[in-house]
Amino acid sequence: MHTPYTYGDEKFLIKWSAVIKRLVFNYDEAPLKNQFLFINLAHEKALIPLEDQLGNEVITDRLALAKFFSIEKKHPNAAKFTLCDVFLKGKSANDSLLCSSISGVPNVLFPAQLDANDQLEKPQLKVPFAMANYSSTDQGFFKIKLFQGKGYQAIPEVMYEKLQQKKIISNWGLHWDNHKPCFNSIIIDNKIRPENVFQKKEYPVVNLSELLILPEDVIVNDFIKNRIIVMGDFVSDQHQTSFGNIPGTFILLNTYLSLTKGFHIIKWSLMLYLIIALTLYARIVFFNTQNKITESKWLLRFIESVFLLSIISIGSYFLFNIAIQVLVLTVYTSFLLYIRKVKNEKIPIFKLKYWINNYLYPKQE
Repeated sequence: MHTPYTYGDEKFLIKWSAVIKRLVFNYDEAPLKNQFLFINLAHEKALIPLEDQLGNEVITDRLALAKFFSIEKKHPNAAKFTLCDVFLKGKSANDSLLCSSISGVPNVLFPAQLDANDQLEKPQLKVPFAMANYSSTDQGFFKIKLFQGKGYQAIPEVMYEKLQQKKIISNWGLHWDNHKPCFNSIIIDNKIRPENVFQKKEYPVVNLSELLILPEDVIVNDFIKNRIIVMGDFVSDQHQTSFGNIPGTFILLNTYLSLTKGFHIIKWSLMLYLIIALTLYARIVFFNTQNKITESKWLLRFIESVFLLSIISIGSYFLFNIAIQVLVLTVYTSFLLYIRKVKNEKIPIFKLKYWINNYLYPKQE
């Protein structure tokens, strides 16, 4: 549960548990609508020359960014926080102007990332930054890691510390949130999804160029004031999740919202639930002597373990937004069952052929 990646069975359970939780039980507590402003940077592009060869590359228009941050600089207490999900790589003619406009703006953050060799790749401009790495596979994105190693903090964690006035620390592989034990990797509860913003219009969203043509007082009072500003490319930066494709910027924001809900905290109620549930599971699996078929056939016992642990995992996800890794526990349980069979029947432990013939293909009674 502490690992930053998910297994295939865990992804399957997370996906369908999340769907059932929202569509069947209609449990979808949304954040306040006036708490955020989404600024789309998908159409704010500029060309800069390539550094190591002929030609040009496309980047986010830094002149437009500089105009926006110059407004924020004039009104430093207007926005609560500004997340600008733009990796500042390459050089443009407007770099000094952008750095000057950002300097002095409180609570602003840009992304950094780890390269293929796990080395920190910082923005090439002098701006506040934190890590934006998250693991994504062909089956989609489900978890994010807070401490990325070597003391690097993730963007959602920095937002959580600044906005909620709480501190997550790491000591000897253990993690604590205000003296409460917590996971370093959490399953993201995607409370804000593209359909909420773009189709249902539940949250204000605007293109940066459209915002900048408005009078400054309108921008500050009607759009920025008392809001968390979320800036990013909401079109091309897409990641597959249990709710379909979601922009990477939304993943960072939803991770922050998951932290505010305490989904990373290891609660006493979670520990009590796991102790009771896994004790009942062990009682059924290890001490069930009534059903001779499941007792004699390893495959049926394996399926039984998967079914029972899946129920436990779904219950844990519904109650605590934490999934149990079913496949790992099932393999572990099957190994213990094999050890018990070897001990009870006095089978030489290295006679694998004997075990295969008699355990997978039991004699008919």
